[in-house]
Amino acid sequence: MQGRTYIATGLAAILALSIACGRSSSTTVSPTSSAKASTDAAAGPDGATLKVTAPKLVTPINDNVASDTAPTLFAEASNGKYAQGSLVYDFELYDENNIKIQTEVINGLSWKVKALEFAKRYTWRVRATTDSAYGPWSTFGSFLTPEGRGYLKGNELYDPLTNGRSDIITGANDVTWLPGVGVRLNSIESFVEWRLQAPLTDGEFSVLITNLGNSNEQWKSKVMSMMAGDGVNVTDNSFRFTADRRNADSGGTVRYTLRSRGVDAGEPNAGGMSWSRAKVYLWTFSWNNGASRLTVKDGGPNGAQVKSVGASYKAPYAPNPHVIRLGSVGGRGGPESLPGATFRNIWVSSAPRPNFPNDNQ
Repeated sequence: MQGRTYIATGLAAILALSIACGRSSSTTVSPTSSAKASTDAAAGPDGATLKVTAPKLVTPINDNVASDTAPTLFAEASNGKYAQGSLVYDFELYDENNIKIQTEVINGLSWKVKALEFAKRYTWRVRATTDSAYGPWSTFGSFLTPEGRGYLKGNELYDPLTNGRSDIITGANDVTWLPGVGVRLNSIESFVEWRLQAPLTDGEFSVLITNLGNSNEQWKSKVMSMMAGDGVNVTDNSFRFTADRRNADSGGTVRYTLRSRGVDAGEPNAGGMSWSRAKVYLWTFSWNNGASRLTVKDGGPNGAQVKSVGASYKAPYAPNPHVIRLGSVGGRGGPESLPGATFRNIWVSSAPRPNFPNDNQ
């Protein structure tokens, strides 16, 4: 009996040691690289399944007025057990009716939104994400878009032209500022000029024009133009663009000339039409990767397209400095601006034209 007791006691000790060793082994093994970090805890109160902190919003917040209609949103990184080198960030942007209008998932903490409307309030938030797991959302930040005042930022230009001469205009000659209406060219030598801070190689140049009648100037009347500001007259400029509204004898023809890198793209002609001084017309010239086009809409951005013509060009279009003008930029034949043409809401950018105040009036 005594021998049996010793044997049983020995077996029990061996069994207990085996169990203890097994438990110790299982608790010291680290999670494998294939294990999902997000699944070791239940979802948080806001549905978060990733153990990181919410990002902190930096700017724009607290209803600050953005510098333009396409601001860049900045946030600070999330922190936490699984935040090392594996996170991307999910941004959301909402309009003043709390409707989500833009979203982007990016490998970074700054996001430039697409152009928004003027004089509006927007809110935004961001969260960290990895694989199919999401961290908690940040608090909402808010900002206001500017009140339709002009700005020049890099190769993007907006000027309402209804508030008098802005400080971003680099030159003007023989024009009249009409409060609430725009700027009127008074003679063949009239112009308004801006210089972009960087060349715009692909984009659009659009402006509203009123007081376009069926007049009969004895020159090739120009309403908008661009060139490289290197002192070379537009006729020989390596990056020449001019858009014409020809006279009544020519049928009120819409046409343009374009030269890029010293190579002519021809003189695309959209044909003639009868113009009304009481109407507003949106003129838009676009150029992108070797394809250019001039269009005219009757009634502003929401009006019917009445003219469209295009041509290929030698890309890239890169005048430096990049000069923008309403009216003519001169040439061997001298200035050829269209007297009486009145302009407002000029837009030059790689982004599509936003909705501006008074665009369709």
